[in-house]
Amino acid sequence: MGAEELIKRIIWQENELYNLYKLGETFALFERPDLKDDFAQLAEEELRHRKTLEGLLSEGSLKNMIFDYVEELELEPMVHDERAHPESLEELVVEALIREKHAYELYTRLAEILDGSLSHIFKMMAGEELKHAYRLRLIYEKIDG
Repeated sequence: MGAEELIKRIIWQENELYNLYKLGETFALFERPDLKDDFAQLAEEELRHRKTLEGLLSEGSLKNMIFDYVEELELEPMVHDERAHPESLEELVVEALIREKHAYELYTRLAEILDGSLSHIFKMMAGEELKHAYRLRLIYEKIDG
């Protein structure tokens, strides 16, 4: 898998998280209005991640990156997450937590492999995914509590 293909797949995954959080907004509107803003903020941050990655693609920053063996780079989990179909707010939060964990691991690994500004970008995004997971845990406690 080349760098461009990998980044396109990650963009798809970021978009899936964005869609989950938009669905979370809808669930929250009816079930837990106090959580609506939390989901809106998470969706906004995932949209920013997607736009960052799209920018990397369009500006050609990836031309020298080659990922021929994704399995060896241990980038598998997030790259292969499928579309989620949560039926409740609780299911949505659990699914989002799993995806945030995968994103954190992926971005951390990319930050280790790459150097310079690309490493910095992925390190920053990994940190944000970790914060998302923490916020989701707090949301889960409110729902479950």
